[in-house]
Amino acid sequence: MPNGPGRLGPGAAPGPIAPTHRPRWLLVLSSVTLMYGGMLLISGLGDLRNPTAAAKLPMARPMAPEEETLTRELIEVNTAIVGQHAGAIRARAAASTVLALILLYSAAAALSRDRHGRTATLTAAWLGIAYWLGSLLVVIPIAQDYSARSAPILARLIALDLPTLAADGGSGAASTSVAPAADGGTAVPTAGAGTGEPAPRPEAVAGYMQTAFIGAPIAIATVGILISLLLITYFGGRRGRALYGLHPKLPPPRA
Repeated sequence: MPNGPGRLGPGAAPGPIAPTHRPRWLLVLSSVTLMYGGMLLISGLGDLRNPTAAAKLPMARPMAPEEETLTRELIEVNTAIVGQHAGAIRARAAASTVLALILLYSAAAALSRDRHGRTATLTAAWLGIAYWLGSLLVVIPIAQDYSARSAPILARLIALDLPTLAADGGSGAASTSVAPAADGGTAVPTAGAGTGEPAPRPEAVAGYMQTAFIGAPIAIATVGILISLLLITYFGGRRGRALYGLHPKLPPPRA
């Protein structure tokens, strides 16, 4: 399609045209978008099907009776918290699935040199920023609830591990119990204190867990936002406009 004057007459920016080639930056960013959308689709469909799946904690090793009891208490706490936030988790999963489909379409459009690939990619990128900011409103309250309610149980689990450390003769090796994350994406070891250290207070455990559980989703959201900004920079900038035949608008002729 020729790159002539737009519908608004001479000087107006024409519509996008199909790219004649695929530059390296387009191939790289489209591949990243495909992986990005695929991961969001898998996680979104999984949470839509069973939002409480993150509450399950597999028993990876044999445990002492008291330790197993405390671990089951952790699972019950996690299940209760996830159940309370099941509606928000499903809403986030639905948004994740929709965004994933848009991302996959935008990547396919860009790779197939569709003239609407730039528009689709920019739309997906802006929606991605909105999604990650909105997802923090779901994940952070879950992390705060879990860190507050599970801290006493985790403190008791750590206290159980301390005698084992002392029996090891100060070698510093610790048996480790893992606490399930509220959103299924983070796990926190409940041991690691040095030999002879007093059992940690629940307040200290809660502070550590809150830092870890809130920091993890913020870090993931930051990566997602950075990917969206990268797409906006390339597809919305000079390279993207030139590739799709969108040259700067010409100034009106002077009388």
